[in-house]
Amino acid sequence: MAFARAVVLAFAAWLAASAAAAAEDYPSRLIRIVVPVAPGGLTDILAREIGHQLSLRLKQPMIIENKAGAGGILGMGYAAHLPADGYNLLMAYPGPVVVNPWIYKDMPYDPSRDFVPVHLLASYAMVLAVNSEVPAKTLKEFIAYAKAKPGGVDYGSAGNATSAHLTMELFKRSAGVDLVHIPYRGAALAMTDLLAGRVAAVFDSIALVRPQVAEGKIRALGISSKQRSEIMPDVPTIIEAGVPGFEAVGWYGIMAPTGTPQPIVDLLSRELSAVLKEPAVREKFKEQALEVMDAGPAAFKELLSTERDKWQRVVTEAKITAD
Repeated sequence: MAFARAVVLAFAAWLAASAAAAAEDYPSRLIRIVVPVAPGGLTDILAREIGHQLSLRLKQPMIIENKAGAGGILGMGYAAHLPADGYNLLMAYPGPVVVNPWIYKDMPYDPSRDFVPVHLLASYAMVLAVNSEVPAKTLKEFIAYAKAKPGGVDYGSAGNATSAHLTMELFKRSAGVDLVHIPYRGAALAMTDLLAGRVAAVFDSIALVRPQVAEGKIRALGISSKQRSEIMPDVPTIIEAGVPGFEAVGWYGIMAPTGTPQPIVDLLSRELSAVLKEPAVREKFKEQALEVMDAGPAAFKELLSTERDKWQRVVTEAKITAD
């Protein structure tokens, strides 16, 4: 027993020494950020800005590798099997990390097992908006309107199991209303039908909703974060507007394959925190209606646990399945 214990302790010491040595040499070559969506969208734009700024700080080239498909599953599966050496990172967001495990039975990755959190970057709130023909001017009036017409008020979303869909399902349960889901192939199509009066409501990003609200084409009734947004300060939170405890906020963060040496994870977290303090980055976030989060591995891990539990309940209760 004593010999076996000595072997285990020696092996643990060797692993710790190896990790420390790897961290001392890090980084010495190109770093890759896998983005599980196609180029051009907000996730990709954010990854490229963060990658550029991180490259400047680490003095190493950075490549953004887009691996789109199957709601983020293809990219996540690809990233999960890359070497855990600090040279392979992942741009993470809620769908593939905390929602897909409850919707898809067979996936080529397990987000809890295959990835470790590195740093939280940004958050974004959703806005509940209604078309101009809906008689409700406030969220309380909209809830009363929906309760008076159970199953007779519909809402659009960017598609089944998207953040817009899940947020509205959470709202339905929190507010005690029965709304009918109309899924579209993208947020822009859902917004088009909201503007045309073909659906009564949507829950969508500030970036998409704000211009239409500013032009008076639709009405914003509430925002999904706990605090009001600096970008739309006149819109009350859902909590303020009458639904206690309601919160649904999207987020972006950097993760790495499990096994990435902790000293490297810590170094990356520190550097990403410095990147988020850059005025150019903060301005880019503001342009995209994002709020800076700037939180390290421990806070990121806690958020993931809370998010997994929340969306498991929503998916299970709403019986949401993959189309």
